[in-house]
Amino acid sequence: MADFLRRQRQGVLTLLMLSPGFVGFLGLFFYPMMVTVVRSLRPEGQDVGWTLAHYVEFLSKPGTRQVILLTFVLAITSTLLSMVLSVPLTLVLREKLRGHRFFRLTILIPITVPGLVGALGLLVFYGSRGWINLFITQILHLPKLNINYTVPGMILFYLWHYFPYTALTTLATLEGLDRSIEEAASVAGANGWQVLRHIVLPLIAPGILAGSVLTFMAAFGSFSIPLVTGGNYRPLSVAIYTQIESFSPARWSMGSAMSVVMAILQVAFLSIYMRVLRRPIA
Repeated sequence: MADFLRRQRQGVLTLLMLSPGFVGFLGLFFYPMMVTVVRSLRPEGQDVGWTLAHYVEFLSKPGTRQVILLTFVLAITSTLLSMVLSVPLTLVLREKLRGHRFFRLTILIPITVPGLVGALGLLVFYGSRGWINLFITQILHLPKLNINYTVPGMILFYLWHYFPYTALTTLATLEGLDRSIEEAASVAGANGWQVLRHIVLPLIAPGILAGSVLTFMAAFGSFSIPLVTGGNYRPLSVAIYTQIESFSPARWSMGSAMSVVMAILQVAFLSIYMRVLRRPIA
């Protein structure tokens, strides 16, 4: 009997500890998502009736494929570049070189700056009269670079703003790695590249995976940066905003349908992405 009562108390305590998380999940994610799904199935401007017309209209538009492709290109490219940059950078910062605290603080700056402020700053920095082009044209006497309002420029801005997610998780995983494992591999005759490829990278892969997932999610749903720096290039987030802002009355049902499609694409890609990256590195 006493054991049964103890289990009951533990069950109640567990439920009480989990209840804030459940409430947050229901209030901040589940309920808004369900409202969006229901709105996407309603005729425009009506609260009764059901229709799939908004999905059919969006998916059959000639420019839909380009919008979806652009969204994936921006998110995937910036994620891959963040992974490529994170590994060598964190390997250097791991050694606690002089000034490493300053460089760690520098990595944090992009995620502390609001996206809109950062986007405006990058536009000025890389503009025709920005520091980069002034250095190229005045010092190096080379033609100026056309970065603003281009896809490569947007990728660069995405990378700057979302790179810290991958870098910080990779660095945390790398610093938790026991160096004696690497020393044992070196004693066994492995060179530096072999230790990195067969020991370090497989062990820090979970950190890289976690950071890259965060980077992809943030980049896929990015709004402020493409809104300000995209020009004629509009990913899904900006296209959804256009449906609500540019039409009178606002097309909330169409925007909701586009949001549901965006969420499905993101979840589907992340499922495949995580399954692929969880495979052991050869």
